[in-house]
Amino acid sequence: MADETQTKVKASLRESLQRDFLAGLLVFLPVVITLWFLGWVIGILDSLLNILPAKFHPNYYLPFAIPGLGAIVTIALIIFLGFLTKGVATRRFLAAWDRLLVQIPVFRGVYTAVQKLVQTFLGQSDGKRQVVLIEYPRKGIYTVGFAMGTAWRELQRQHESQLVNIFIPTTPNPTSGFYLLVPASEISPLDIGMEEALKLIASGGLITPDDKLKGNGR
Repeated sequence: MADETQTKVKASLRESLQRDFLAGLLVFLPVVITLWFLGWVIGILDSLLNILPAKFHPNYYLPFAIPGLGAIVTIALIIFLGFLTKGVATRRFLAAWDRLLVQIPVFRGVYTAVQKLVQTFLGQSDGKRQVVLIEYPRKGIYTVGFAMGTAWRELQRQHESQLVNIFIPTTPNPTSGFYLLVPASEISPLDIGMEEALKLIASGGLITPDDKLKGNGR
């Protein structure tokens, strides 16, 4: 009898510890993952200044290195550039600078592609982008992607039908993905925005547009 009681106590204690561990994990993981992601972003921004000669780095003039100073300077530079784009003269200068960059062989290919990609995702206009649903990677399996406009004419001529550029982001990092050419007839538009779609993809389907409505008490 005593052994049976002791076994039940151990089982109850084990179940209690498991519940507490899972409950703690639900609180711990979102915080850790968020901090890791922020650290990753800050690390990238901080490393951007490493391409400069040592004498041009802000830490060179300080008695000790300040972690994250490069990220602060980079963010300040981004805000400053955004402020400059408000002026007519500055916009002309930036346009001339842009034309100069696209004249550099090899560099222009990468620069133009990245520029168009950034403008597509961060631009204010949604005219050339739309969240869509397609069958991928096989029939009966669906995935969410972004329609980036009509494909190059030569590609459509080879297929003899209208093709659409589709970008399929990966989970949990939606900045990487696949480029697909999909017939327009096989694309189903979705009535959600780019931000909601990115949250849906990055979370593996855990965060849906309905969650926003629930959070607003609707």
